[in-house]
Amino acid sequence: MPNSPKIESAEELFELYNDFERVKSYYYKDTRTDTHFDTEKFYMDLPFQEIKQIVADCGEAILAKVPEDERSSLRWEHVGSTSIEGMPGTTLPDALLIIPEFPPGKGTIQALLDCGYYYNCSSFLDYRDLWWFGDFTQGLLKGHKITIHVVTEDNPAACMLLDTRDMCRTQEWAFKDYKEAKVEAWKGNFGEYKMGKGSKSKLLAMLREKYNPVSSVMGPDSQVFKTRE
Repeated sequence: MPNSPKIESAEELFELYNDFERVKSYYYKDTRTDTHFDTEKFYMDLPFQEIKQIVADCGEAILAKVPEDERSSLRWEHVGSTSIEGMPGTTLPDALLIIPEFPPGKGTIQALLDCGYYYNCSSFLDYRDLWWFGDFTQGLLKGHKITIHVVTEDNPAACMLLDTRDMCRTQEWAFKDYKEAKVEAWKGNFGEYKMGKGSKSKLLAMLREKYNPVSSVMGPDSQVFKTRE
C-alpha cells in the first residue's frame, strides 16, 4: 500500500474519518521509526507491572487534554498481551480509547496529536478501528511503540481484545491456549507471528465466530458510518 501524507491537523483528520472511501485507502508509515517492527523480540517474561503503569500514564495524559465536555464519555483500556500478567509477547503495548460514537470528536483527535501520537491507518478487520501510534523516547520502552485503537464500545475488534484479556485473566484454559498459540507462532518474524497466533488459538477462533469481525472488512454500512458535524 502506498504511503499517504501524514495528517497533523484535527480538522483534516475529522474530515478523513467522515469520508469512508478515504479512510479505507489511507495508510501512513513513519519510515524513521516503524522499521523496528521487523526486529521486535519475543519475551517469555514481560515486565507486567511496569508496562501496566506506563500504559495507564499514557491514558491519563491523553484524557487530561480532552475538553471536559468530551472527556466524560471516553474510556481507556489496556489490552493485548502486556495487559495479561504472565503472558509472553513483545514490548509493544496496546490500548483502547473507547469513544461514544464514530468518528471521534475533534477535541479527542487534538488531544492525541498534542500528546505526540500520529494516525497510522484503520484496521483491516473494521475500518472504524482507527490505529494511532506513539513512540516511547525514554524509559523501559524506549525505541518501542504503543498502539491506540480509537473505537466505539461495540466495535468487533475492541470486543475481541477485551474478551481475550478478561478471559485470559480469569479462565485457566484460555490463558494456556493463548500462551501456547503465541509461543508456537513466534518464529522470529513479527508479521508472521501476528497472523500465526490467530490461526493457532482456539480462544481467538471462538471469539472470531462470536463477533465475526471479518464480516466488516468491506466497511460499515451506511446506517453506522454516518458523518458528524
